[in-house]
Order: sequence, then C-alpha cells, then structure tokens
Amino acid sequence: MPCLTLYTVMPLSRHFYAVDELHAALSYRTTGCDRAETLFWCQELLLSGYASETISTLFESWLLYKGAFSLSWLIIAERLACDEVTEDDIRLAAYQLSARACSDHSLWNILVLTAMGREPERLTAKAPPYLPSDANESYMVRAMFQGKAYSAWWMSRHLSDARIWSLLRWYAVHNCPVYADRYVAALELLERYETLLGYSSPEYDVIVRCLAILSLCLNAEQQAESWRVLPAEIGPLEIKSGRGYAIPTACLYGNCARGCMKWTESTVRQLGELEREMGDCPFWDEARMAYDLSSDSREDFYERYVPEIPDEWSAAEKQKSHGDGVLGPTEKVRLAKWARRFHTARLAWNTTSAVQAFLEACEASDMHLGASDMHLGASKSRFIASRIIDTLVTHFPITPTLLQIVTRRLISQ
Repeated sequence: MPCLTLYTVMPLSRHFYAVDELHAALSYRTTGCDRAETLFWCQELLLSGYASETISTLFESWLLYKGAFSLSWLIIAERLACDEVTEDDIRLAAYQLSARACSDHSLWNILVLTAMGREPERLTAKAPPYLPSDANESYMVRAMFQGKAYSAWWMSRHLSDARIWSLLRWYAVHNCPVYADRYVAALELLERYETLLGYSSPEYDVIVRCLAILSLCLNAEQQAESWRVLPAEIGPLEIKSGRGYAIPTACLYGNCARGCMKWTESTVRQLGELEREMGDCPFWDEARMAYDLSSDSREDFYERYVPEIPDEWSAAEKQKSHGDGVLGPTEKVRLAKWARRFHTARLAWNTTSAVQAFLEACEASDMHLGASDMHLGASKSRFIASRIIDTLVTHFPITPTLLQIVTRRLISQ
C-alpha cells in the first residue's frame, strides 16, 4: 500500500473532501463550463463554511481564465462584494461564470512576456480623435486603440497607478461609447478588487491593472461578445448532493497538496483519522461545539454527522476524494508543465508559443515546488514556498494565484 505523506493537514469539508482540492475543482470546472459540477463544488464549499473563500476562488478563476473576454460576469459579480451577499448570490455567480464558453489566457501571457523583457510592438499612425498631451499617455492610448495590448501594458509601467486608472476611465468614456457606463463600473470594481479577492497585495495590484488595460484593447466585435448578457437565474439542472462527484484528477497538478505528491504517497489514510483531519473547517468547528467527543455524546455526534465511517467505505468511494499523488518517483512540479496544462487556450493576443518556449528554457533552474510548504490559512488558500532561480521569482501560490510568479519580478524592476 502506498505510504502516506500528509505534509500539512488540509481540513476536511462537510462531506470529507480536502478543502484545497475543492477550490481546485471549482476553478477547473468553471473553466470547463460544466455548470452542474461547478454548482456541486460551490455548494460543498458553502456547506463547509467557506463563503468568502468561494468568492475569492471565483474571482481568481475569472481573472485567470476568462478575464477580458467575460466582462459581463464582473459587473454581475459586484453583488459579491456587498456585505449582504447571500449563498444564493454566490451559487448564481458560479453558475454564470461556468456559462461562458470562452477561455483566454492573455493576462498570463502578457505578464510572462514582461518578465522576458520583450520590447513593445511598433505602433501605426492609427489614433482616436482625442489624445492626451503627455507623450507616454498618448502612446498608451494609441496602443489600446490599435488593440496592441502588450504595448499598452508596457507603456503603463511608466505611469503612476492613479494616472493609469484615470486614463482608463477617460478612454472608456471617449472610445467605447456603447459600453462606456459598464466599463467605468468594471474599472471601479477592479480598482477595489480586494472586496472580491478578500485581500490586496502588491502582486495583485499589478495583475489587476494589467487585466484592466487588456479589457480596453478589445475591438468592437470582441467587446460585444465580452459584454453579452449572462443567464439571470440558474437553469434546470440535476444537482447532486453529498459525495456525488469525484475530484477531477486533471485539476490537481501544482494546485493543491495532492498535486505536489508522488505516486508512492497517498492521502487515503486521512479518512481514518477523522477527528484530527477535520482541522479548522468552520462547519466541523461549529458542529463539534455541541458535543463532548471525549464522552458519551461522541456517539451522538457520529450518528448525526457521520453515519457511515469513511474508513469503512469501499475503495471506489474513498477514491472520490482521496488517493495517490500525481507525480512520478523523481518528478517535481514545474512551471512549464503547469502552464501547458492550464494556459494553452485560444488567446486574444496569441503569444503562447513564445511564452511556453521561455518557460521550457527555464527548466535548468530549480523551478519547482514541494507539498511540504503548502498550507491552508483560516480565511483562504495561501502560498507555496518555492525557488525559481534568475528568471522569475522566489514564491508562487496554489490555485489560480500563480500569476504572482511573474508579477513579483515586475514590481522589483
């Protein structure tokens, strides 16, 4: 039997899934447009008491996998930033995000191109009727007008943050008349992105500004598609409950503890140490408050919440939530392989080949991570310590926040 190496305890959810894998599965299924399974993973997180973390995962998934080509979701998701947000609001936002079939990774590619030090494209004489008097601002506006996203982003790094946001709003009003009001609302929400993500950071300041610039580089046809109305309510779907789905193994690589473990390592034994592995899950913390698990009430607790002991499940049932690692005996999680798996969709500004070649060339560096550094904070997923020599940075996180790899270098320049 494979040995167990649980480097850090990941709390178990209401129905005994590892919480970090729930976040990975939710992000993966919203990208794959599987509405029923998206709602299942969303519901399991909500049942387990992770409402704010679910909002954060949905926003990160939109940012990384939909972004500029699904701006209508951002406007709808503004309700998630309100104090009165309900679980129904979160479920609907998850459904709407999975309703968009498009997938675009331009944000990732442009940030990696910046880390590569690529020079901007040459601009043509094409320009909007009105231009700022400042030469740098004029260049940025012309680049956006010509749809040259990388050039616009490259020049924005020579401007102050406040001026960038002001210039973007001005550009939306004067050059995107059909969607000007929506653009302004979206930009205002992006500027206070921490209300959706749950926190702010220097890395995310850069990431979100880049996405805001990309969103204004769309042509008229792309804008119409990006602002297309999303479903106003959840359609008729058969939503499974309990342990209705297995964690998709395709979502694990580099995104959670099991995705950083070897084939010879397994998480299955976690199901045999239930009380310890419930960890800091809000649902289980609240449930256990009413029972003294060291007394006779322990039996009542199990009868109510755990009628069938997970350690006695069939192998097939255990495999829905636990199993072997995904790495070979000598394999380590590599950024290039991670990018191939999760960042090869159609692009608005197609630079996939150049970016992938750059990442592959970095493999001589110690560009890997280990599950021993993974942990789950009380409020949301946190970062895996890693070493990425010379080319990129020194840290990158689990789940979609891997974008911080390339932004740390930008900030230091």
